[in-house]
This record gives sequence, structure tokens and C-alpha cells, in this order.
Amino acid sequence: MRRKITIYVTEEELAQLRKEAVRRRVSLSRYLTGQLAPVRDRLEDDAPALCGNVLPAALDKRLAENVRRAVADRAAALAENLKTVMVMLDQLARSTLIHLPEIPDAQKPQRIAAGERRHREWERQCEALLRQLRGEAGGEEPAAAGDGASA
Repeated sequence: MRRKITIYVTEEELAQLRKEAVRRRVSLSRYLTGQLAPVRDRLEDDAPALCGNVLPAALDKRLAENVRRAVADRAAALAENLKTVMVMLDQLARSTLIHLPEIPDAQKPQRIAAGERRHREWERQCEALLRQLRGEAGGEEPAAAGDGASA
């Protein structure tokens, strides 16, 4: 998915960027997109300049900071969602264990078999829901691993 990034540049910086795009015979958007390609590899190294120092250092620094900030904001949102799901699962397990009675020894083999069967069906339902949410084709359902690995 392509995302839009907005940055602010001075008239002089914009003129320099347009001049370079014209020189290379590409649109300003395509030129800037090409300049950003190495950023993915260089963000970890905290490199001070992009692709041959074509962009002015101040613009380069602001652009890199905007990209870092956007990635950090998205990571923080994902981490918060993950925390929410973890708390929900913990509360579900706690409530289940509090409210379900112990299984008598005589019924354990039958209950374990039924629980395994019901768990496999639950996994299949989860896989189908995930495929639907991802917009994937229905296709043939894969066999459940039985260890939760297939979900």
C-alpha cells in the first residue's frame, strides 16, 4: 500500500528538487520516491545523507526524521493493539478457569477427545475468518496442526 508523506521545504529547496527531477526527465514525485528507496536500508545506520548528497542536508535530515516518526507512531499503535489482545486473552482464560468445574477422572478421556475436536474446529473457523479479513480466496482449508501453529 502506498502512503502519502507531507514535508515542508523552502522555495529554494523546492526549486533545487524540481531542477534535479527535470534534469533526470522524471516527475518530481518519481524523483523523490527514487531518492527514498535507499532510506529503508540506511535508517538503521542513521546515515546523514541520501543517495549521493543530492538533497540538501537540512531537507535530508527532516525527511529522515519524518519517516522515523511515522514508523515509530505505527509501531506504537500496533504495540498498543497487541497489549489489548493479550489482556483480553488473559481475562478470557481467567474467567474460563474460574467458572468451569473440574473434570471427573472417569470422564477425562472423553472430554479430552471432545476438547481436541472442538479446538480443531475453532482453529478452522479462525483461519477462515482471517482469510476473509485479508480478502483471500476461500480455497481449500489447510489441515489444522493441532498445536495452535496453524492459526
